[in-house]
Amino acid sequence: METAENKLTEQDSDNNSIIAGFTFLHFINDTHSTALPAIIPILVTSIGLSLGQAGLLNALFGVTNIIAQPITGYFADRQSRPYFAICGPLLSVTGACLLPLSPSFGFALFFIGLMSLGTSLFHPQATGLTGSASNSKNLTFMLSLFAASGSLGSAVGPLYIAFIISEFGKKSLILTIIPVFLICVYIWKNSMSSQINNEISNEKINIADFIKNIRSLLEKVGGIVFSAALRDATFQGIKIFLPMLIILKGGTIKAGGFLLFAVTIASTISGIVGGKLATLIGDENIFVLSLTISPIFLILGLNTTGIFSILILMLGAASLQLSTSATTAMAQNRCPGSRSAASSLTTGVAWGLANVLTTPVGFSADLIGLPTTLNIVALMPWTITAHYLYKKAIHSKLPK
Repeated sequence: METAENKLTEQDSDNNSIIAGFTFLHFINDTHSTALPAIIPILVTSIGLSLGQAGLLNALFGVTNIIAQPITGYFADRQSRPYFAICGPLLSVTGACLLPLSPSFGFALFFIGLMSLGTSLFHPQATGLTGSASNSKNLTFMLSLFAASGSLGSAVGPLYIAFIISEFGKKSLILTIIPVFLICVYIWKNSMSSQINNEISNEKINIADFIKNIRSLLEKVGGIVFSAALRDATFQGIKIFLPMLIILKGGTIKAGGFLLFAVTIASTISGIVGGKLATLIGDENIFVLSLTISPIFLILGLNTTGIFSILILMLGAASLQLSTSATTAMAQNRCPGSRSAASSLTTGVAWGLANVLTTPVGFSADLIGLPTTLNIVALMPWTITAHYLYKKAIHSKLPK
């Protein structure tokens, strides 16, 4: 006779399998969806892509995520099966594999749209299902593993795409779609054996309800979304221009690429460490700690040279990314019935807003210089820390 303990153990095993499956899909999705930097030089040669057009491709990717992720998150919270989380990576991989073969800028826009749509479909539901399959004690840690897989994919994606194209030709990328399809089918069959999302919203789907739902979510997690956007803008603003800074300091493009890879790997590891620390000291505490210490290391790293500068910049980026899973966990805990939609705001929308916020960085660098601009960017997390301390001070003065 099956005991309650055996049933609980079996359920835990199923949940861990679900988390592992979507974590691996996150790696696959982000490995391909972040490959644009490696593909741009190919399009410059093949279709005469200008740098301005390259910027438009990147902007389209970010804006699509801002608009689409809240919508897909809203619908994902009303699904009992992971339709979006399975189909999303297929679209992302297909778009990425076809992008180098674009015969014109119009086709390049279409394939970028396919990539961004796939990413927008995948992230909210996969993040929400990871949260649903986790228990309250290990929620942040499991989300950190999920986030780390995407960061790792972002780190190896450009290298992987460049290697495949240089060794086997750009047409060979199409073959990648086949194993990804088989992996998605396997995870789909595994997920169909159990009711994954046990926190499905029972509200009917309509436009008025969608607007009401987003407004309600923003009232609960708006501050978290804005804080995450500033954090991500700091990370992206520095990361994008690090290779150029290295060149200005007398380094090579190769050295800049290595630093970019090192910073991304350090951030990936720190996301897991931050998830574990959050289970010990709390999500909010790790969030504040991350934003408080990161500018110190970033400023020091930006104003030094050599191996010391590399190590300190890695430490600065790592400390900044300690809180990535904590912000998602905070949002999901505040909105347990809308995990996918809440996750879409603190990940996709925040990331898209960060893209918008980093747009002026290039113009500022032209006016006052890149080193000065990056030092200002590195200080942005302290604005969040100052606001947090101000709110704490006001709250402590209120009568109890």
